Order: sequence, then structure tokens, then C-alpha cells
Amino acid sequence: MNAETLLNEGWINANIKLPDELETIFISNGNGWTSIGCLVYDQEGGWSWAESNGVVYEEKGVIVAECESDDLDVKYWQKLTKPLCMGNNI
Repeated sequence: MNAETLLNEGWINANIKLPDELETIFISNGNGWTSIGCLVYDQEGGWSWAESNGVVYEEKGVIVAECESDDLDVKYWQKLTKPLCMGNNI
């Protein structure tokens, strides 16, 4: 998939715009690897990408993932949808 197609499908080039710190998002290298993660700041190492360790949950109406910093080649990111809340109408 080329960069133009990715951008037309809601993916954002990480060189142009970054997500909010600790916002749970989809992250991708644009070349076959996609995961859930976030952008984190460490005073010693600066900004880095973090990948979900598999713990994902809802909190205050948003999807949240526990993430661990890693040396990730993130080129694109995309916001997650809002969680489905059916309340008592199931």
C-alpha cells in the first residue's frame, strides 16, 4: 500500500503530526507491521514509541492500553474509534 492510500484511509504521517502523549492509537511502519501503542516521553531518553503489552481496557469512555517503550519504527499512526457502549440496551 502506498503512502497516499494510507493517508486517504485515516493514517497520519508521524513526521508531519504526532498524537497526544499517552493517547492509545494504532501504530504502523507502513510495511506490514501494525500494533496498538502510544507516544511516551522519558526525561532521560526523550520521545519514543511504546507498544501495548496486551492489556487493553476502557476508561472514561476511551480505549486505553498499557504500553512498554521500545525501539519501534513507527511511520504512521491512526486514532482508535470510541468504544461501543450499549448500556442496558443489550
